[in-house]
This record gives sequence, structure tokens and C-alpha cells, in this order.
Amino acid sequence: MFLEEIKVIETSPCLANEKLFKGLTRASVSLTELLPYLNAVVEKSNYQPSSNSFVFKKGIIGFILQDTSINITQFANITELYEILDWVKELINATYESREYIEPNYKARKIVPALTIYNLLPKKNCKECGESTCMAFAAKLNKLDAEIDDCPLLKKSEYADLRQKLIKEMDL
Repeated sequence: MFLEEIKVIETSPCLANEKLFKGLTRASVSLTELLPYLNAVVEKSNYQPSSNSFVFKKGIIGFILQDTSINITQFANITELYEILDWVKELINATYESREYIEPNYKARKIVPALTIYNLLPKKNCKECGESTCMAFAAKLNKLDAEIDDCPLLKKSEYADLRQKLIKEMDL
């Protein structure tokens, strides 16, 4: 087993929502060598080789892995934190055990500002994507909480050029 233990160092209320918590934990080993493998298997993740950090979400719960540090945000209570830690430990160990079959992904996700994304959208505020405005949709795309195909207008031929520019800009 690669990762034996994750210890909780501290928990505190989240700044954005005081009903939820954030926690700082420490892994029993450095996770640095495994980050490119996790980047290959975890969808909608953000690996930054320059800082040896790996960021991803599972639902609303956010994770930041860096060396032995695992920061977790937006959990409800300490019981949920320990359930999340069990899941993270399983993910890390399964990835480690399968690494000979995984092509590591060393590519960092290009972070495109929401305003840049917005400028490549139809700007109709049609709400067909489920958001109230195109700017709200752009913010979700920026955080990888939405897909380009969630905008039905971008599927239409009249917006094909915007779609292609957006795909190129976001490096998808």
C-alpha cells in the first residue's frame, strides 16, 4: 500500500459558507510523483507542475494535493471528512497500483479567465444552458463546472466559429 495514513491537522469553517468546513490533512508519504497519474485518471482536474499541485472536485467538495498536504473544502462535518479521506486514500492507492497501465499526464490545464470565455459566447442570455446569464455560464466553464456542449447555441452552425475559438482558447 502506497498511502498508509492521512491525518487531520485542522478544520475550520469555510469563508464562503460558514455552514460548511475546510480541512488541512497530511498524507504519510509525498504525493508529488503520483500527481501526473492522478491528472490522467481524474476528470476535470487541474495539475500545475510548476507548483507540484493537483486540484479537483467531487461534487461541491474541493481538493488540493501538494506533496504531503491534502486540503479539502466544503464538507458538512467531521464524519463526512473521514468518509472523504477514505475515498481519497482509495483513489490514491488504486492509482498508484495501476500506474504501470496509466499514461501520466504532465500537462497543466490552461486557466482561461471567465471574461475571455464570455467574449467567445453568443451573449444571448437565453438561459438554455441552465444559467441566468452567459457570464454565469462562462464562470462555470472557467471552473470546469460546465461543458461547452451545455450551451445549445454553440451547437448551431451560426455559432460554429465561436465554438471553435472557445475550444482552441480553452485548449480542449
